[in-house]
Amino acid sequence: MNMPSSNNRVRYLWPIVFGLLFLGLAGWLFRIQVILHDKYESRALDQQTWEITVDAKRGSIKDVNGVVLARSASAYQVLMAPSQLDSEEERVELATFLSETLGLSYDSVYEKTTKKSQYIVIKRRIESAEADAVVKFVSENKKKYSDALWVSEDTKRYYPLGNLLSTVVGFVGTDNQGLEGLEYYYEQYLKGTPGKITAIRTASGSSLPFETESYQDAVDGYDLYLTVDVQMQYILEKYISNARVEHNVQSRIGGVIMNVKTGAILAMSSKPDYDLNAPFAINDEMTLKQLLKEYKDVASPEYIKAYNAQQVEYRKNKIISELYDPGSTFKIFTAAMALEENLVSLTEKFYCRNSINMGAITYHCASGRSHKEETFRDAMANSCNVAFVQIAERIGVSRFYDYFTLFGFRSKTGVGLPGEAASIFFDKETMSVWNLYSASFGQTFQITPIQLIAGVSAIANGGVYMQPYILDRVVDQNGNVILQNEAEAVRQIISKESCDTLNDFLEYTVVKGKRGYLEGYRICGKTGTSQKVDSSSAGYGNKVVASFVCFAPADDPEIAILVLVDEPNTEIQFGSYIAAPLGRDIMGECLEYLNIEPDYEGDSSSRSVTVPGVVGTSADQAAAAMEELGLIVKIIGDGEKIARQLPVEKTVLCEGNTVLLYTDSKDNENLNTTVTVPYLIGKPAAECNSLLQQAGLNIKVVGENLNYATTVAVKQSVAAGTQVEKGTLITVHFEEKKQ
Repeated sequence: MNMPSSNNRVRYLWPIVFGLLFLGLAGWLFRIQVILHDKYESRALDQQTWEITVDAKRGSIKDVNGVVLARSASAYQVLMAPSQLDSEEERVELATFLSETLGLSYDSVYEKTTKKSQYIVIKRRIESAEADAVVKFVSENKKKYSDALWVSEDTKRYYPLGNLLSTVVGFVGTDNQGLEGLEYYYEQYLKGTPGKITAIRTASGSSLPFETESYQDAVDGYDLYLTVDVQMQYILEKYISNARVEHNVQSRIGGVIMNVKTGAILAMSSKPDYDLNAPFAINDEMTLKQLLKEYKDVASPEYIKAYNAQQVEYRKNKIISELYDPGSTFKIFTAAMALEENLVSLTEKFYCRNSINMGAITYHCASGRSHKEETFRDAMANSCNVAFVQIAERIGVSRFYDYFTLFGFRSKTGVGLPGEAASIFFDKETMSVWNLYSASFGQTFQITPIQLIAGVSAIANGGVYMQPYILDRVVDQNGNVILQNEAEAVRQIISKESCDTLNDFLEYTVVKGKRGYLEGYRICGKTGTSQKVDSSSAGYGNKVVASFVCFAPADDPEIAILVLVDEPNTEIQFGSYIAAPLGRDIMGECLEYLNIEPDYEGDSSSRSVTVPGVVGTSADQAAAAMEELGLIVKIIGDGEKIARQLPVEKTVLCEGNTVLLYTDSKDNENLNTTVTVPYLIGKPAAECNSLLQQAGLNIKVVGENLNYATTVAVKQSVAAGTQVEKGTLITVHFEEKKQ
């Protein structure tokens, strides 16, 4: 048998080997081209294409009349492809130029030049001058940087009105996303949809002709139209800013205005606040001076910590996010319950001896005096805790709790703003009668200011609770309405008849109290002075919140206003002295703006008052006579009768000024009552107020923008160094000095 030679065997094996190799190669190609096609195509495209994100223009935020509160304007961004840099020399040159031109750190820019990326953002939202400088640099160095550095369009957020409505509007972050306020809450409407530019590059990285680029248009965001009226916002902010200075407020001051018939928010503010264009900086001069006085060195860790804590605080919306005891303003709701349930007749008399013992606890009237015999109407005007404890006993725990719920105090209002806090109240099953008694006059529970004004607006609106809202509509860039909010009646809480009676009570309260009264207008309102919880002891401390809630006109209410003065630092801290005049002044200017004309017929009241003669009367009688006129009384000595008064009889003062009453005690016989008028010219309002208070003198302020560091005294009615009696009224004129 002949065996094949080795050469023949090799000749037969080659076709088999080549066949196997071909099959392997074919299988590999099939896997690459078919099975893994999408993967390698994506990888190839990643290497050949660059994608540049084009931001959508963020929608604007406007007031109800179209006044712009926030808008996005055209800006530019600088982009770099570090993979196109060929040498260390180019990286150094580019890092030097960009850091100097754009105000960046050289090290941070140089680090970016060392990356292998084809797309890095160097700086966003630059102005045209910086962009032009970069374009010019690239043009002068085309060979080196035409494929490595370029400028593209961008947008930048502007807030034309600065601090106005800042705690409501909020602001955006570095990537143009909403961080706080409306900017955050309505991000889905405002942000729009970004577009992109896709550019194809050659293997060497250079651009192919323009035709190879694709452009996907960005879809701009929607515009928000608020219910807020900028003119009413100006009015609110002007008055609460001045009041903060006048009363040396240690915490913050807030206010809100609501349309009682629709639930629309017309204005909302918390002061101090911040400039929306610089949200992480404090621009309140009073605060900066106080921080510097306390910590001396602005670079110290203590100063920086306090500064940061303060600026975070100033970004909060006090009206929706901070809880407080409403105090006597809540008597409005206790009275509403009693009227609706027919638990008290209008002719029934209560008797107040300044306190009432309810078993385990004795409750006192805040005034410190007995109101004696009084009707239900008088009890409201006198803000008598003793009467309201008795009324609450008739209401009972279960009924009180149910009405508390109906008035909206156990749920968030859903006004359309982020950070709304939930109230703190008792559980129905464990609520005691003593909880009930204290709750009847607004203590031992906490609500938000927005809850209070929504409830009061329901009473002004005939008992119908309206859904509070601040967003009027959402509109696209073509003017199409995407979302429209309408006034929504949620429920009828009490009858219109009960509301009419209660409104009469509240109008009488304002007229009798004087300080909330406005000549020519019929205003319903109630003041409150609530103690604040001391965080160190978990009990009530000495600090208070003075407040006033009101609505007008009484016969056909249009708007409600709530103002809160948190921690006033004045001798008298009652809401009737501090908050009532503030709310009254805001109401007056708002009604005038709304073209609601005053009616002066038969109206002779005035904010200036003539001091009566009370020498020889009892201390209680004298104090009551002065307080009836809206004056603050300070009784000096422990005698029974008044021996001397300052200012003297027939002196003209302003409501809220102080009268000194000296009793016939021996300590007052040789008391020196003359003081020296301090020099006030060139000093800010807060300092003038403090100096006159220390001297025992009264102040009448003339001027606006008192919280500005540049607003100073330019004239005082009595020259510095003059000897005058304590209690003398000094009129001080303030003007803003232009820089």
